[in-house]
Amino acid sequence: MTGTGTDKNRQAGLVAVLAVLVAAWAGAAETFHEAPMLAEKVAAGELPPVEERLPADPLVVEPVERIGTYGGTWRRLALGGADVQLTARMGYDPLVRWDRTGQGVAPGLAASWDILDEGRTYVFRLRTGLKWSDGHPLTAADFMFYYEDVLCNEELSPVFPAWLTVGGQPVKMSAPDARTLEFRFAEPLGVFPGLLAYQGNGILMPKHYLSRFHPRYADEADLEREMKEHELSLWQQLFWRKANQNENPELPTWKPFRIVVPPPANRMIAERNPFYWKVDPAGNQLPYIDRIAFTDVQNNEVITMKAMAGEVDFQARRVDASNYALFVENSEPGGYRVMRDLAPDTVALYVNQCSKDAELRALLQDRRFRIALSLAIDREELIFLLYSGMAVPSRGVISPMDPHYRPEFDAKYLNYDPERANALLDEIGMVRGRGGLRRMPPREGKPADRPFRQILNVYPSEAGTSSDLWQLVADYFREVGLDFVIKIDAGSLSVLQIRNGNSDFWAYQQPGLQWEVDPKWHLPLTSTSYFAPLYGRYQGSNGKDRLGVKPSAEWQQMLDWYSEMSRIVGDTERKRELGHRILRQWAEECYVVGICRQELLTIVSNRFHNVPEHIIHDWRLYTPGYIGIEQFYMDGGE
Repeated sequence: MTGTGTDKNRQAGLVAVLAVLVAAWAGAAETFHEAPMLAEKVAAGELPPVEERLPADPLVVEPVERIGTYGGTWRRLALGGADVQLTARMGYDPLVRWDRTGQGVAPGLAASWDILDEGRTYVFRLRTGLKWSDGHPLTAADFMFYYEDVLCNEELSPVFPAWLTVGGQPVKMSAPDARTLEFRFAEPLGVFPGLLAYQGNGILMPKHYLSRFHPRYADEADLEREMKEHELSLWQQLFWRKANQNENPELPTWKPFRIVVPPPANRMIAERNPFYWKVDPAGNQLPYIDRIAFTDVQNNEVITMKAMAGEVDFQARRVDASNYALFVENSEPGGYRVMRDLAPDTVALYVNQCSKDAELRALLQDRRFRIALSLAIDREELIFLLYSGMAVPSRGVISPMDPHYRPEFDAKYLNYDPERANALLDEIGMVRGRGGLRRMPPREGKPADRPFRQILNVYPSEAGTSSDLWQLVADYFREVGLDFVIKIDAGSLSVLQIRNGNSDFWAYQQPGLQWEVDPKWHLPLTSTSYFAPLYGRYQGSNGKDRLGVKPSAEWQQMLDWYSEMSRIVGDTERKRELGHRILRQWAEECYVVGICRQELLTIVSNRFHNVPEHIIHDWRLYTPGYIGIEQFYMDGGE
């Protein structure tokens, strides 16, 4: 690897990358092998030999257990086309990727990279000879097509991505040659490799195919004809339809599987990419599995029944953990095992720090009130009653799976202590009235005559918890004199209410993994920073959003800490210190009232292999993408 930078952090980064590459190539074979279904096509003259389909430097994937065998159809269940996920969880292949620990960044499409100008410039070198699934060369031009003709085209991308914007300036991308990509930022961005691993799964498009549907390249008459054929009125609609990997069988891909029977269909099928660019240490081109079949079903109950009947090979999506006993009972006749893993996310209650109600806002910004909420909850009893013990208490600051975790972040205010909760509420001035229910504290000489009666809005499904949980939480709150009414709206309405600042208590999940690359859950950066959505609207729009509220001094301090932290290159003491400052303040201030981290289930057929002993279920890792689905294999073919 070469580069003009000389700083120590860059050199350390290069050494780390070299170490990963050497480890990946250890024991790699000198000759390559392919699946029988592809060998037949080579013999028939439909495909070039495997050596010509692979890049000169394929990525060598070390299997979780052992070298696999070719063949088989991976059976999955889906609730419609959205569960195909070939653009995300079932197709995770960015420039650089998360490793199997879920904490480190490893090579992907890029074999190596340099960090220059103290973190302002990143230079990535693509593997030599990459190809799309139709055999066309995959080069830096495909990344530049996405950058210049999609991201920088306001008709296709009205808003430039925030993760590619630093100091108010969007990234500048260039391609000095077919294998080299340069990203140049106005200010240092040390967190960029992690951002790429999280956000960069689709920053390229097949120019040779999609340019046919872009007015910069396409003949106007041809474009009009295509739009008319598809009954579309705008070229942008046509472009995005053609760019949908989950639904367009014609679209070339660089990922392990390509859709061949798209939704809507009772059985959606994806087949292996014959030009996939990874091999195992024995030189076998990946993936091992021939195809994935997604059976479309009506609801989660059908998924449960089919999974218990052994009609699933590997699946966690839509698997209801509340049916654990049933799954175990049927595992032997069904020919599968049930994996249990704690989620990194915490079921949590968001307390709005910028309520539109001035009197209520003063109360919600009082840390004593938030601490009292946390102390009022008997988590151990709740877990016993509702989770059958398949959960652990959690404050919702961060999970042990995150590199910045420290045990003390979960230590305070996690115990059940209604006596102290009552004392804190008394100290605030929330006197009890009729029936023992409390009133709002006095303000500006006004007596405490306003009853405290609040709506607790519950997001309906994604948290994987029923209304029973939040009704139990409301009962705990009532025991210390706080009156809450549970309300469950449709998911889209529920989110809209909190994003517009119209919900002051909102039940959802607080993520606990890789917060550094997705900081909106700990810092008010967007309207989806649910603990302070109006602060987030202000910050995300540079003060232009009419609903936005300028963050208070305590939040601005954390924003400043993160701004410095995100610019530091490498794992330095200063970076860890800044991260711990932010998380420690979250622990001390109790901005979110965490309840518990629950166990999630994965159904694994006895014939399905190379699954790790434990799985981290997280969208930032594109689970199961981070494991490497290309190295899964099956016994017995079909």
